[in-house]
Amino acid sequence: MSDLRSFLEQIRQSRPSDLVEVEREVDPRFETAAILAKLEERQRSPILWFPRVSGCSLPLVTNVCGSMGRLALALGCPLKEVASRYAEAAERRVAPRTVEHAACHEVVLRGDAVDLGMLPRLVYHADDADTGWITAAIVVARDPETQRTNLSFHRLMIAGRDRTGIYMEKGRHLHAIYEKYVGQGRAMPVAVFIGAHPAWSLGALYAGSADVEEYDVIGGLLGEPLEVVSSLTHPELPVPARAEIVLEGEVSATETIVEGPFGEFTGYGTGATRTPVLRIDAITHRREPIMQDIVSGHMEHLVLSMPALEHRTLVDARRVAPGVTSVALVAPLTAVVALKKADDDEPRRLIAALLEADIYSKQVIVVDHDIDPSDLRAVLSAMALQTQADRGVVVLENRQGTPLDPSCPSAEGRTAKLGIDATRPLATRRAVTRNRIPQDVLDRIDLKALLRRR
Repeated sequence: MSDLRSFLEQIRQSRPSDLVEVEREVDPRFETAAILAKLEERQRSPILWFPRVSGCSLPLVTNVCGSMGRLALALGCPLKEVASRYAEAAERRVAPRTVEHAACHEVVLRGDAVDLGMLPRLVYHADDADTGWITAAIVVARDPETQRTNLSFHRLMIAGRDRTGIYMEKGRHLHAIYEKYVGQGRAMPVAVFIGAHPAWSLGALYAGSADVEEYDVIGGLLGEPLEVVSSLTHPELPVPARAEIVLEGEVSATETIVEGPFGEFTGYGTGATRTPVLRIDAITHRREPIMQDIVSGHMEHLVLSMPALEHRTLVDARRVAPGVTSVALVAPLTAVVALKKADDDEPRRLIAALLEADIYSKQVIVVDHDIDPSDLRAVLSAMALQTQADRGVVVLENRQGTPLDPSCPSAEGRTAKLGIDATRPLATRRAVTRNRIPQDVLDRIDLKALLRRR
């Protein structure tokens, strides 16, 4: 069965250069992040394995999903098919299988034995709150009305032996579920698992309808049911049987804590804010557990989210415009959509729909279907040569965005949104021709022969 350990072994066997072990003891405050940043400066993004971390007996692994190549390996498909593999899994979902005994329950800590001090107190950036963070945390919750299980990533700020602050954005599924519990005047039961196979992480990031359960998407990505086990304190909440560490507890309906500042995926920090308190009632883990981490704002943080968000954008776009051929998320909060348009007003309708659909959709650029939306030079050329700002630019004011956007004027995340129609008009306004070299001339050019060294 697939889990974090099996994936790391797969990397060791098939792509050993993708895993770097740092043998000396490292400081969880800034040093692990600094090592990764130095490697990224050299255009490298390997998995980092830290067997010795100051103040902690657990080994630490980070940047597991820091390259699209590793995601492709985890999904068993070529690099170019990651997006289609994700789309297939979202359509052909496989429900999880419940087991009675699980590796994640090999060690059980309750009562006074619960102590988050067993985990490394990771701090990444100079302005981050220095109490320590858990970032590779996948939260499991159940909607009290629909009884559907939801998985999602949320940062946790360690605030004591058994307490954390949990950051939940308005507009995301977990926040909506939490609001229902608050409306009923009760705490929200959650389980948090740490230490995941990349397919688990990708499935947990599914960004579609709340009616779809992420465990089913994970099964689709794996091509088989994920084995899950009931949490000990909240049996209604299943967790992966082979997770490394599980935290079980409740998110208070009334108690809040000052959380942050924290450097986010945008490359900018969010200020301190008040977030609900998650109180931990039990910790379970495998024997000799591995602590998994995601260094916020670096390659893994961006790469891991891309398949899920691009899939959601593609689905939303095709719902409005069937001629959409592909989507690329080229920067934070920015989507480029390639469209074979049916009429000249279709890009504007598409832009409006996408900007309204998602808090992470702030800028949408629509280009013609013959342009690769991931090719920024081609996209910028289309904007320069096809867009007239007085009729090709759409601005929506005071829409719900994400508070993680540093340009938002308030902590609520209200923002203006921008759309650009960079498509060619269907009816030519004046005679223009594109530069081209005759195809027969291109066909007879043999670069290998011409450039052969003599």
